[in-house]
Amino acid sequence: MKTKLIILATLCFCLNTHIEAQGKLKKITDGLMGSGKLDASKLPEIYQFDWEYKTEIKAEKNEPMEMNYLIGPNKDYFGMEMSSKESKQMGNVSMVMDSKAGITTMFMNANGQNMAQMMKIPDPDNDKKNEPNYSFKEIGTKTILGYESYGMELENADYKGTMYFTLDAPVNFSAFFAFSNNKNGPKGFDPALLKVLAEDALLMEMNFEHKKKKKQSFTMTAVSLEKKETIINKKDYQFIKMGF
Repeated sequence: MKTKLIILATLCFCLNTHIEAQGKLKKITDGLMGSGKLDASKLPEIYQFDWEYKTEIKAEKNEPMEMNYLIGPNKDYFGMEMSSKESKQMGNVSMVMDSKAGITTMFMNANGQNMAQMMKIPDPDNDKKNEPNYSFKEIGTKTILGYESYGMELENADYKGTMYFTLDAPVNFSAFFAFSNNKNGPKGFDPALLKVLAEDALLMEMNFEHKKKKKQSFTMTAVSLEKKETIINKKDYQFIKMGF
């Protein structure tokens, strides 16, 4: 374990980023507005991942959803595969968030066709209302998927919950940090600490209850972390344009 400041910065940052990511995923799957203005030539020829990190997300009164993260050596991007009853009707869908290109691409395989759509990543620096402001306390450790995970209890005006993360896993959320493009991190924390976090931390569990809107309460639990090669080749997909 590094320091208490590192623990707090990780947990505050990951909660804020995770909630933002869920909102962005909904926007992507709902329509990809304005994707017609983007150029596929800005994307690399292939996206390569070495690990698959499976999680399960449960929200109030909703069916459980599988959220799998594709993680590789390149810190400029990471992948996500979402699986629910609704998404399964769309076939196999992989989303790649590329912080260097500033683009999120949805790669779809359905009915023998490979299609892709792009969406510009919004600049989170322009959204100050999502800055985290939590009270906290340590709640000890527990083992998740064989890794010692450090726990914290957090609370702010909207949420109260617990989170666990590990510094011992062979992969981390460094690309997730890059995707957020938040160079300053949580208010009051040294950016040097976030640099350490970007190299070490993997979020393993979250349990959060919204104080007023029960439908926004959720849990995220780790299911598995396995070495698995996944390659997405751009030339195998036909890029389609939507929006304006």
